[in-house]
Amino acid sequence: MNKLTTLPDILFAAARIAVLFSVLGAIEVAAQAIPEVPDAQGALVKAATAEILSDTRHIERVRAAVDKALAYLANQQRDDGAFDGNNAPNAMALLAFMGRGHVPGRGPYADVLEKGKRFILRSQNEAGVFVPERTASSGPMYQQALATLAMAEMYGMDPDPELEEKLRKAVDLIVSCQADNGGWRYQSSAGDHDLSMTVMQIVALRAANNAEIGVPESTIEKAVEYVRSCNIGGGGYSYQPGGGPSPQMSAAGTVSLQLLGYFDDPTIPPALKHLSGIPVAWGTDGGVSYFYYFHYYAIQANYQAGGAYWADWHPRVRELFLENQKPDGSWDNVPGGAENAGLAGVNNVYWTSMASLVLEVYMHFLPAYQR
Repeated sequence: MNKLTTLPDILFAAARIAVLFSVLGAIEVAAQAIPEVPDAQGALVKAATAEILSDTRHIERVRAAVDKALAYLANQQRDDGAFDGNNAPNAMALLAFMGRGHVPGRGPYADVLEKGKRFILRSQNEAGVFVPERTASSGPMYQQALATLAMAEMYGMDPDPELEEKLRKAVDLIVSCQADNGGWRYQSSAGDHDLSMTVMQIVALRAANNAEIGVPESTIEKAVEYVRSCNIGGGGYSYQPGGGPSPQMSAAGTVSLQLLGYFDDPTIPPALKHLSGIPVAWGTDGGVSYFYYFHYYAIQANYQAGGAYWADWHPRVRELFLENQKPDGSWDNVPGGAENAGLAGVNNVYWTSMASLVLEVYMHFLPAYQR
């Protein structure tokens, strides 16, 4: 049975409520009273986990860096609500605001979230595709998955009828274009497949399911089997079945199984060990050509694993990102990184949004990324 879709309904309701009642959490203390900490508006709320980042200096540094990044992002938003001509950076920017605990309809970024939502919804065609102004890959499914993820997370906070209607269409499209072997590819039609595209659809579908938008159990089961087919014996995952491992795919493959509830899958421990050997550096060391993509998934995989993996990984990543934030609150592409302006857009929205989401792993506001 698929572990995602057979969870009790109350857990899905709780996942939606958790957006308003979760906050900074991270390491070291396994079982203690859950403290109250301030959310993005300053109100005291209960933390989502008993694992607390115990050093308040680090809490303040992370919070300040993310808040500075969000101020930068807000200044990049166009009058029509977009941050970029492609909906991938648009979606990542909205997720960054929600990942800090900002919600539609209230707070300092209420208008930013509403305008961003409206832009993405307006871009959807009759088939359910969120059509980009700017094409950044070989097809629409990268930005489709990210836009669906952002809309699903927003729907969990904002039960807007138009949002629900268009989110359901987007989810139906994703389900309909799954290949027979369980994977997805660039185009919005069933056929080819790769792990990178598949993981993005999995995360979007998990968020939709958390928001009580139904996802067929068979879709999830097939996706799990596809992820497993990309596993390399002894650790790591490949872009397609039969290929060699890469840092990006190893992180993405691991976290996709974890997010679907397959924590005890036998492929995960060797994959985590493989990830632990990849250098944490501001560049492409160790084959990390897609730097932000890798760290977006790698920190989630290590957080989901917990224990020694998390304790070893997150302090190094945290310091790496904090040290490389620019004075205006943004982040740049790393030297030699493949996520260049041609892919990510002409401003720093993609890189800044991704860096913010990496740091926001401590905050646990987005249900799709909670344990």
